[in-house]
Amino acid sequence: MELLTAEDVAKQLRIKKYTVYELIKRGELPSSKVGKQVRISQADIDRYLRASKTACPWDEAGESSPPAFPAPRTAETDPLRAVILCGQDRCLDLLLARITGLGDMVYRSYMGCYNGLNALYLGRVTMAASHLWDSETGGYNYPFIVRLLPGVPVGVLRLAGRMQGFYVKKGNPLKIQDWQDLARPDLKIINRERGCGTRILLDEKLRLLGIRGASIQGYGRESPSHIVCAGTVAKGGADLGCGCQGGAENIAGVDFIPLQLEWYDLVFRLADKDSPAVKTVLSYVGTGEFTQDLKTLGSYDSSQTGYYREL
Repeated sequence: MELLTAEDVAKQLRIKKYTVYELIKRGELPSSKVGKQVRISQADIDRYLRASKTACPWDEAGESSPPAFPAPRTAETDPLRAVILCGQDRCLDLLLARITGLGDMVYRSYMGCYNGLNALYLGRVTMAASHLWDSETGGYNYPFIVRLLPGVPVGVLRLAGRMQGFYVKKGNPLKIQDWQDLARPDLKIINRERGCGTRILLDEKLRLLGIRGASIQGYGRESPSHIVCAGTVAKGGADLGCGCQGGAENIAGVDFIPLQLEWYDLVFRLADKDSPAVKTVLSYVGTGEFTQDLKTLGSYDSSQTGYYREL
């Protein structure tokens, strides 16, 4: 199988390399990790191009809309299955390293968790990470999982807690403190993309406070990751951005204001519980080794790491 770099793909499609990463993040172009490098197969590029043609069906079967990933296959029909891990947090790199080389093709998708759960419901990914805050219950993930995966028995594995908050300029010259400050007309923000947990948290806080997003300077500007969001603030492109604490740790010129502890869970179909990839993840997260690896990364709460629930 021919594997290409993002730069190779950009040249082949005559687009910018940034656009390639955006296609990967949105789930339109599958990718895999080789070490720390992203690689894309020529077969997936060809599949993406076929799906992008106008006035023609997705494939020979005549599907009305193209799937974002190769359709899941069973061990009976294809012993070399595709394992697709969906989520953006760096702790998922620890899991990816464990399941790579188990005999399956391993892909990584960077789409937001709302869209990731939808992809799991449609059978297009194997495992999806989630940090979705439910404003009605004040809890995380479970209400969304029940609503977005109706009739699909799933396992939910708690990976870690993360602190969500604001990225502000070093020294916090504008004295930003909490969510109510988003009503200030002098603030310009950099937002996150729709469907990610951080965006949903922000929008729910705005709704509860009666603040219209359209009234906030920069609300329509979206960044594809915590790091890009923090970097925009550091460069003076915005006064405030939302994200997790880890996203600002290596960004000079940014301070982090902690506002809310969130829980980061991994969701998978119970039908896949005995697969090598899921069994490996369950075993690894259930040990002290994963907890120690989280401490090495920093900025995680491991008090509930390994908690498992089936819905």
